[in-house]
Amino acid sequence: MHRHRNFLLLATLMLVLSVLSACGNSNSAAPANEPAATTAPSESSAETSDSAATINYTDSLGREVVIPAHPQRIITTQYLPEMIAAGTKPIGAVTHLLNNFVSIKDQIGGIEDVGPANAINMEKVLSLQPDLIIATEMDKDKIDDLNKIAPTVAVQWVGNDAFKHFTDVAAVLGKSAEADQWIADFNKKSEQARQDLAASVQEGETFGAVVIGGYEKGQLRVYGPGNVGYTLYDTLHFKMTDFVKHEWETKDHELGLKISLEKLPEYASADRLFVVKFDNDPDFLHEVENSRLWNNLPAVKNNKVYVVDESLWFSYDVMSLKAQLDNAVELLKK
Repeated sequence: MHRHRNFLLLATLMLVLSVLSACGNSNSAAPANEPAATTAPSESSAETSDSAATINYTDSLGREVVIPAHPQRIITTQYLPEMIAAGTKPIGAVTHLLNNFVSIKDQIGGIEDVGPANAINMEKVLSLQPDLIIATEMDKDKIDDLNKIAPTVAVQWVGNDAFKHFTDVAAVLGKSAEADQWIADFNKKSEQARQDLAASVQEGETFGAVVIGGYEKGQLRVYGPGNVGYTLYDTLHFKMTDFVKHEWETKDHELGLKISLEKLPEYASADRLFVVKFDNDPDFLHEVENSRLWNNLPAVKNNKVYVVDESLWFSYDVMSLKAQLDNAVELLKK
């Protein structure tokens, strides 16, 4: 009887130990038909590590600035279209960037307005908690204040063309490869446009770019390969008249070639005219369009005048140039 009680006690003890062992194993080992879990960094941990990486960047003012290698929260004072082209949407931009670009108006929703470029709202900038601010050398009087909020770099504006602006900004963003691909695609698109227009535009036809009105009253200007003329001459390879070509190459044309109404027959004698009409001086616009000089121009007489949107055609950035190209093809194929 005593031996029997000892046996029962021993059996009970073994059963308890067996249950405890099974419970412990269930917490440490996976079933045989399932893969064992492996320890790996989470996605958020990887992103944190990636966003923490920095590079040294020497900006156009000669300042060496430590900036994020992959910035996530960017504010810009000038380069909104360039950032959109590179596939990066800033969290904030100055007012004129949010109002002036027809080519990106459907891609800027949610970007915060940080005030006018000449009076940036520093409190607003601070509240957005940027990790990078992209400015230009023209913002040098604000750079120190901006840099107290977040690393701030000046990317050269003056003297560079639209594509240099784009590639320089893309380099700051860590997106040089994306910029190179965008430009390659644009070049293919341009070549296709030239082929498509071969049937609509005769070889040797000349083109002119005329601007009526603008920042002064009574203003009349003609453009070569700049602003309004870039798409016509640099992208589509259309020809200027010999006279305008000579004038453009030998005279100051930073704001276009300023001419008087009496000079129209010399400067606007091209076979086709792309025309920008500003509404700041309606009386002068009426005077030009009703003048004998205007109505005797070859393009006017042959109904080859194309009035284009001033907001689009006076914008000089890669997104606007792409939209101008589409617009030119559409107009010339009609």
